[in-house]
Amino acid sequence: MLDLSIEKIYYGRKTILKNINLNFKNTGLYGFFGKNGSGKTTFLKTFIKTVSFDGKIKLNGKDFSEKNVAWIPTEPFLYEYLTIKEFYDFYAFTVKDLPVQSDFVFDIDSSKLLKECSTGTKKKAYINAVLQYTNYNLYIFDEPFNGLDIESNYILLKKIIDLSKENIVFISSHIIEIIEPYLEEKYFVENSELLRIDDHVDIKNRFINE
Repeated sequence: MLDLSIEKIYYGRKTILKNINLNFKNTGLYGFFGKNGSGKTTFLKTFIKTVSFDGKIKLNGKDFSEKNVAWIPTEPFLYEYLTIKEFYDFYAFTVKDLPVQSDFVFDIDSSKLLKECSTGTKKKAYINAVLQYTNYNLYIFDEPFNGLDIESNYILLKKIIDLSKENIVFISSHIIEIIEPYLEEKYFVENSELLRIDDHVDIKNRFINE
């Protein structure tokens, strides 16, 4: 069980989100939506502790550790003078005590230099690096489909769905229709609050209406 009791998330003196009290009791895929700049990514970054917040995050009654979070950002940072294989090995130094799986999500040429790769291939390399390990406490995908072609989107979607069968998985995305059928719960970030939403019609109305 993942428990959140957060008074506020902030940058300096500016409060981005407030009064977040949530309990994620079941494994599954949880969706987070909102307009650009509403605070979706800021909320997700609390789990890797790269933003300031007042409150507590607990996993099964113990303080949550960011060390075992699978974090897939919208625009991942890579060392472009490494080959893809070298980046896989480099990433391995940042992860400890997690088992390795034999198959990567994407089949790409690991001998290529990252600086010579397209935006989509770089993102695939990053996803492969992170998801070569298993048994993370939490999986977070922040706009994971950006920069990928349609075929790759469906490959990644299948992987995310598979992960959500046995893990808690968070995802933010503007592609509501594709992921909604697989969501355990849906949330919308609006006016510094995180609101539980019941259906996609409500989500669309919130995007359209000011």
